[in-house]
Amino acid sequence: MILFLDFDGVLHEDPCYDEARLFVRAPDLAQALEPFAEVRIVLSTSWRTQRTLDEMSQPLPPALRQRIIDATPLVAPSETPAALRPYRRHAECACWLQRHGHDGTPWFALDDRPSLFAPHCEQLVLCESNVGFVDATARRLQAALLRGRFRHRQPVGAAA
Repeated sequence: MILFLDFDGVLHEDPCYDEARLFVRAPDLAQALEPFAEVRIVLSTSWRTQRTLDEMSQPLPPALRQRIIDATPLVAPSETPAALRPYRRHAECACWLQRHGHDGTPWFALDDRPSLFAPHCEQLVLCESNVGFVDATARRLQAALLRGRFRHRQPVGAAA
């Protein structure tokens, strides 16, 4: 499974004025992902426009860092399916999945900006910007990952 991960409003509050609070919620995410060894992380944060993958990974705990496989691309409108053009981050996730041959792979996005995703996007696990990833979010993420795990293991043609 793929987890598209935003930083601001997820791994720390947004805005975060105290550098010491950056990534304060990262250990909580690492703990929530422990039962899901199959989850790989693709960074979808806006930080990717100014930092390399290695620079973005460094402040994260090793348990998260080892799961990171890539970052989403910046996509031009011409590369974006028409239905997703108004939803930039959703389009970037879809583009990454398509480019890397993961069209059928269960995926989820951990983000605090619902406007960047199509309305009623089932894959979006929403955080509250002012607090980030908290226990309630962890429970919603784990429930989503369990659904993804179940759907992925069903035989072709089985009812969902």
